[in-house]
Parts: sequence; C-alpha cells; structure tokens
Amino acid sequence: MNIHLRVLPISAVLLFGLSSQAAEKYENPTPWSYQRIFRHPIPATKDTVWPKDDLDRFILARLEKENLRPIGDTSRAILIRRASFDLRGLPPSQTEIDGFLRDPSPDDIAFAKVVDAFLQSERFGERWARHWLDVVRYADSVGRVWNAPFLYAARYRDWVIDSLNADKPYNRFVAEQIAGDLIPAKTVLQRRDQIVGTGMLALGSMNVQEGSYEQYILDQVDDQIDVVSRAFLGITIACARCHDHKTEPVSQKDYYALAGIFYSSRTLSGTPNRNEGVAGGYVSPEALVDLPTALDEPVGPPQKLPAGLHSMDDLRELGNPKETIRYDHDPHFCMGVIEGEIKDCELAVGGDPFEREAAPDRGQMKMPALPPLPSIPPKSSGRLELAQWMTQPTHPLTSRVMVNRLWQHLFGEGLVRTPDDFGITGADPTHPELLDHLAIRFVEGGWSVKKMIRVMMLSRTYRLATTGNPEHPDAGNKLRWRQNPKRLELEPLRDTLLQLAGKLTFDRPEGIQVAGTGGKGRHGVTRGLLSVEDPYRTIFLPVVRDNIPELFSTFDFPGPTQIKGQRDVTTVAPQALFFMNNPLVEELAAEIADKAGKEIKAIYRLVLGREPSIEESGDANGLDLQTLVQALLGTAEFRYVF
Repeated sequence: MNIHLRVLPISAVLLFGLSSQAAEKYENPTPWSYQRIFRHPIPATKDTVWPKDDLDRFILARLEKENLRPIGDTSRAILIRRASFDLRGLPPSQTEIDGFLRDPSPDDIAFAKVVDAFLQSERFGERWARHWLDVVRYADSVGRVWNAPFLYAARYRDWVIDSLNADKPYNRFVAEQIAGDLIPAKTVLQRRDQIVGTGMLALGSMNVQEGSYEQYILDQVDDQIDVVSRAFLGITIACARCHDHKTEPVSQKDYYALAGIFYSSRTLSGTPNRNEGVAGGYVSPEALVDLPTALDEPVGPPQKLPAGLHSMDDLRELGNPKETIRYDHDPHFCMGVIEGEIKDCELAVGGDPFEREAAPDRGQMKMPALPPLPSIPPKSSGRLELAQWMTQPTHPLTSRVMVNRLWQHLFGEGLVRTPDDFGITGADPTHPELLDHLAIRFVEGGWSVKKMIRVMMLSRTYRLATTGNPEHPDAGNKLRWRQNPKRLELEPLRDTLLQLAGKLTFDRPEGIQVAGTGGKGRHGVTRGLLSVEDPYRTIFLPVVRDNIPELFSTFDFPGPTQIKGQRDVTTVAPQALFFMNNPLVEELAAEIADKAGKEIKAIYRLVLGREPSIEESGDANGLDLQTLVQALLGTAEFRYVF
C-alpha cells in the first residue's frame, strides 16, 4: 500500500471545518486538540497598516480587543542577530550586518533577503535538528544498567540535519521515522535514507540486562508509543499501559491496539537484551532492498569493519578508557526498525507481562473525535498504516503540534505552552484561531517547514522589540505585544565561542564517535570519543546517557532519556563562573582578543556586533583585553537574543 504523502492543493478548502462551527467546537467535552481544524475568517483590525501578514491580524485583533497595542519594531542590527541565531545558531558576520544595515530596500524586502539566505545555509539543519533531537530523546548510548553504545545513532542525527536542510515535507519526515522501511523507494540510496529515519524508534533508554525478555519487549514498545504519541501528536498515550488513561480519552485497549503495531516490528539498535542470544542487531544491506528489484544502484557486500563492531564482548574489551580510539563508519549499517513476527499484543493486566488478557486488533483504537486508522493487512505490522493515519491532511493533531513547535522556537513560547502535551492536563492555546490558521497554511503549503518558518519570521509580530514596561497589563506577554528575549542555549553559546576565536569547523566528524570499555562480566562504561574542546559544532558531540559533560548540564541541556520539547531555563552560579574562570573560556577569550587585533572597537564589533559607546571605550581603556572579552561574554547582551 502506497502511503498518502501528496502535497495538498490550496483549493482544498472543504477538508477543514468552517468558522460557523467554531462555537460548537468549544462546547464539546472532547479535548480541544482532538477536534477538527477550523478555517476561521481573517479578523478585521482597526489598524490596517501595522499587520504584514494574516498572522499579524490574528495577533492585533486580540490586542485591540483588550485595548492594547504592540510595541514598536526592533532595530535592524538586533533583528539580523535574532534571525541568525534563530536560523543558524550562530551570530551574523560583520559583513552580513553591514550589508543589512546599508541595504536601501524597504525593511520588508531587506529582511526577506536575509531570511532567505539563512534558510538556505547548511547551518540551518544543524540548528533546527537539535530542536528535534530534544523531542525524540536522542543519545549515543542506551543508558541505565549497562550503558551500551549506540554505534550508529549518529546516522539518524545526520539524517535529521539533512532532511531539514532539504526541506523534506514534514508529513514525509514523520512517515519515514515510523515506517521508512515500508515506503516505496526509487533507488537504493533513497531506501537506505528512509530506513535510517526509523532509527528514531530504536533510540530508547532500555535495560538491556533485563532478565525477562517479554518485559524487555513491552518496555521497548512502551518507549516507542511514548515518543511517537508525544513527538508527533502531543498526547500521552503511554499513560494507558497499566489502566485506562486518567485524564485523556484513551483506554487501555487503545494502548494495546497501538502496541500491537510495534510488537509486530523488530527493533535493531545493536544493544540486544541478554536473552536474545545474539551479539549484533543492526540493519544490514539485505534489509534495505527488495531482491531482485531493479534499482539504480547495485548493493554490494558490506565493507569490512574494524574489530569490535560486530561483537559487544569485543567492544567491551577495548582497553584503556583514556586512549582515543576512532573507527571507520560503515555506510551500510544503521539503527532502525523492520517488520518482525506479526502478532497482536495481549493486554497486560496492570502492566504485568505475565498476566494477560485477549489482544485487541492492531490499530483498532477508538479515541473519540479522531479518525480511525486504515485497515491493517494480516501480514503487516501496521506501521505504514499508522504513518498514513498521522499524516493525513485533516488529522487534528499532527499539523497543530508541529506549527506550535516552530512558533515556540521563534517566539520563545508556543501558542500552546506545553508543546509535548496537547491533552486535558496541558495548556490551552492562547490564540486557538491562529493555531488553526497556521496548521492549515502548513498543510496547504506542502508541509514545508522552511516555508512556515519564513511566514512566521517575516511577520510584524516576529520583528517586535523585546523591551517593555513591567507594569504592562499583559506583563507575561500572553497576547504577544512584544517579542520574548531568549537566552542562548548550550549549542549556540559554545559554537559562537569557537567561531569568534576562529576555531570552529563546519566539517562533520567521521567514523563512530562512542565506545564501550571494561572487561567481560563488568558493566560497560560508554564514553564519547570527542570532547567539548574539539572544534566541531556541539550537535556533533556524542551524547552519552548518564555521562554528559558538566558544561552540558550547566547550561540546561535536557536529560537524554527525556522527551523534551521545551528546555528548562535556569539561572545558577556555575553559569557565571563558567565565563569567569573556565579554562576553555580563558583560552578562547585570549584568541578572540588576538583575532580582533587587541583593539577595543574591533573586540566589541566581533563579540557584540556593534561599536562601543564613548563611555564603554573609556571604561575599557587600561583593561587587560582578555579580561574585557571575558566580561563581554558574560553580559546579557551576548548571552541573550533580544
């Protein structure tokens, strides 16, 4: 069965409910997010000049209803810095700043040129892939009792980067992560690319020393249900594993109807449960092609691998943990999911794997308001049908959840402020009509992530200043009368330090980047083969569960076992101390000062993207210039995007 992934034409108005039904939507006891997406009329505004886009009209109409006004636009200098960090995770170059400031075009045209250039940069995928990796609990090791390495997890990471850079339609992006091995492909390379996407399902933190194989499999299925339902749909279906969901319209039978789909699939991550009796579990070339299908590229035998890659016992024998070991990367192997033994999953009473009741049919979920899944063929797991169901244009959750994630990263908070929970316990949307408007535009725009980001960034709402009166009636900015300042996360912070010092490379590290150490009979200790001192972008550094670098935790890097669509933002002393006396910062600050020719104005332009004021120049005179750089790096002006 071919998956339905065609682009929805603009004329497909009747796919969505009409605004006359909007009142009924909120009277229905079914959660708002399960209800049909409605095409609301574009609201009229008293001020017809301010809005640049229909998005702005929804924002302004709500403000005018409360007798409020949006604050003024930010300056071009601040705007290009905001756009550069939002799209590339790096500051703009001085050439880019000067070009934008001197562009004689009207602001709308000049800024559109900036946004378009940044969207086409390869740095875009590196920036936005990290947002997605947070959501799907990406890591390079399994964690828990035996922290075994995921030798090929990086292939999935790179797949996300490349998919975003290519602007792969989001419905395709979703489908390949659920059923990439089942979607038809024209070439071997495309087939391999699709199956790498299924690596998302193999990234869970599992107890590979679990004594009960059935318990291990049910835990793995539960992890897959949790990540799929929360990442793509924003609902917590996994809460119904042991009993009917306490707050959502999800029964335990619904859970096991979905569980049967993953129960009938085989997960290959290279970290088998000890009862499996195998020492491998990677997707091989044979799983990537349908023999003797005629494809464009012949599939040869796998390249010979260095010792230690096929056997976990050998891997644990690598020896001295302080020794730097690098491996070649075999392009034929990856983590992923393929079809397994097809069988429905018996309901586990109270979650007990040894007390079971009759299995519901795979895919026969009866969640109110949501459309039913397509019929699943007897000899299929149902992953393809699940992907079809989730990516249909009128599904009420998939497009809403994603446009909310995009909005959150550009505006600081989502229209729904609980991005991973669109259920009853989650927050209601602050602008429900706008959320539906954006969801429809997203689908009708071919599910293009870049197009939707462009729409949001070229809006007047995105270009607002961040300054504001704390006595404002909407001090929390619920109605979006100003922009929210955003603190730089770990990745752009570290990457920028390296770039300013002239040390950052945009190459991707080659080979396998994690290894396990320790002798037989002992729990393995996984370590990264790259460190925070290496010159690669932070997204390419290994994420080892239960062993992340101190720098990561200092700046609120999410726990890699968590599904985390929105990072915590803490203010703690170690963050300030990092800029004051961390050896890496001291080293980079000295190199930044040298790169600026040890000249005060050049240092300000390099670090903050602007000239110093007369007062600042006077205060800086007589200072050690490395100290000046460190002081500037510790300022809110450097650490925040305004």
